[in-house]
Amino acid sequence: MIPSKEINSFAFPLIVTQIGQILIGQLALHFAVANSSLALSSIAIIQNLLFAFGGLLGAFSLAFNIKSARSFANQERSRFSDLLKSNLILDGIIGLGFAVFVLVFGKILLRQVYGFSGQLLDLSTAYLLLMAPYIGLTLLNFSLTSLLRVQKKTKPIMWVGLASSLLDVGLNYLFVPVFGIKGAALATILSLAFISLSYLWLVYPLVFEALASRSTSKCELIRFGMPLMGQEILESVLFIMVFDALMARLGVEILAIYAVTSQLLAIVRVPAFVYATAVSVYLPQAEKTGQVSTFLKTICKNAYAVSLVLSVLLVCLSNSLAHFLSSEITQNIIPITLFTVIAMCVSPLYESTKMVLQSLEDEKFVLRISILVNLLCVCAMLFLQFLQLQTYFSLYFIYGVSLAVLSVFFLRRAFVPR
Repeated sequence: MIPSKEINSFAFPLIVTQIGQILIGQLALHFAVANSSLALSSIAIIQNLLFAFGGLLGAFSLAFNIKSARSFANQERSRFSDLLKSNLILDGIIGLGFAVFVLVFGKILLRQVYGFSGQLLDLSTAYLLLMAPYIGLTLLNFSLTSLLRVQKKTKPIMWVGLASSLLDVGLNYLFVPVFGIKGAALATILSLAFISLSYLWLVYPLVFEALASRSTSKCELIRFGMPLMGQEILESVLFIMVFDALMARLGVEILAIYAVTSQLLAIVRVPAFVYATAVSVYLPQAEKTGQVSTFLKTICKNAYAVSLVLSVLLVCLSNSLAHFLSSEITQNIIPITLFTVIAMCVSPLYESTKMVLQSLEDEKFVLRISILVNLLCVCAMLFLQFLQLQTYFSLYFIYGVSLAVLSVFFLRRAFVPR
């Protein structure tokens, strides 16, 4: 049996890192925009664009994480090196391709798709062009952190992540007054480069060994990564796009509250994502001992314990945080925040069971059933919208139900004899 303490030792540094980066990121954004609404608009739109691309293209890094964890646990050294070299090549191709696309078509994209013009177009283009290396560096960092995770070394990830976030704040503070929005882009790229160099220094023996080996797994990673990319498109693009669009129709006051509760929910859900990452690392070990069920119970129990602590803290502080972000929010949002957290309480179970199936290479089932359930939930949302019965609470209730239904399907599938 894998000790609960060992799993927590793996997860806690990652939880601290992600929450710390969220909080420090708000401070970096404060310096980056320098009280300019144009700069805020430019940075916000382009960051959302880059985050979306990073999430989609990061599916191949997730494929590497899952497969490399299994080969490392099984002590298949040559296959591990093959997977690593193949993934690094894919990172380079994707990163270079994205950079060329941004440099050639970046301004056209902002003008034609987003409708930017005048000073907003000029500022956004300057920022986007300097951010061209973003995807390449992000994918490289995904891959290098996977090397540390499969070795169960998460404390270095914490220290590097927090140090890079503080570096980003400092560089924004120094560069933005001198270079304007270009300084904000430079700060981000230099912070990412700092992460890359730090991770390379920590894992260079594995990287050098991989570079000297053969690379035969590129197509395998692409085939495995495509359903994962489809899952990302479904969850992070299509479903959330409809959810956000319907929420926006509820009025400015509700939208402002949603802006606050969604940020609080992002923090509450961090343990769910982190413990799901632990699943990909420890599942091969649990399979060897025939204790997958016990392992999953431990993962969910620990994830729920940490989520509960964060939920209580953030619900109690939600009014103060809302007033800090916007003085125009005068409503008591504690009941709304509490409902939101309860509606989404199935997140740890959903993320963990989904990762179990993906780690067992049953990712196509995950995608198929997710498409079905999410389409039904979107239809329910649209039906309520048509009847003019849509509320904040109905949207989150349906969202939570979708995760609960999927969790049941994933649980049943995970323990079907193979």
